[in-house]
Amino acid sequence: MTLLRATAVAAILAAGGAQAQSTTISFDTLEQPGFFGSVFTSYSESGYDFNSSFLGFLSSPHQGNFAYAGSAGLGASALSTTTLKRTDGAAFSLSTISLADLVSFPGSYDVTFVGHQVGGGTVTQTFSLDGSHTFSDYTFTGFSNLLSATWKEGAFHTFQVDNIGASVSAVPEPATYGMLLGGLGLLAFLRRRKNAA
Repeated sequence: MTLLRATAVAAILAAGGAQAQSTTISFDTLEQPGFFGSVFTSYSESGYDFNSSFLGFLSSPHQGNFAYAGSAGLGASALSTTTLKRTDGAAFSLSTISLADLVSFPGSYDVTFVGHQVGGGTVTQTFSLDGSHTFSDYTFTGFSNLLSATWKEGAFHTFQVDNIGASVSAVPEPATYGMLLGGLGLLAFLRRRKNAA
């Protein structure tokens, strides 16, 4: 009896043991010397896609550029909205991000991120940038179960993103579902026998 109960519990734990797959989107492949940054219509890394709504381009400053902030980052043109999604359409979470000034008037300014959640809800968070060409780290709160995330460049302040901490829940294997059902069946069987006794 104890062995059956232990087997059922192990099956349930195994089914719930799928861990989130975490990654840091670092844009390292965009790093190269030169004065001008790269310009491209879309960018993909580690299963995540980035697209821009305005003028259709994203950019990455290089070491010789006055906007270089210490590593390759991803920026966009003024007034554009950048959208981040999973390539496979899965829901994901954001935990951290690094932000730095790209091209802007002097002074600090705010940057707002909007997470579009599964089921239609949204979550927003605003970070204040100091206007320097140096990356600073920020932490997201509540940016989970997202279908996409968006952020908009200003008219007079544009910024770049780097080291985005993202994760997606691992999809259990079919065998894991079988173990879960088997474990639940064993628990139901044990309860029925106990009640009958």
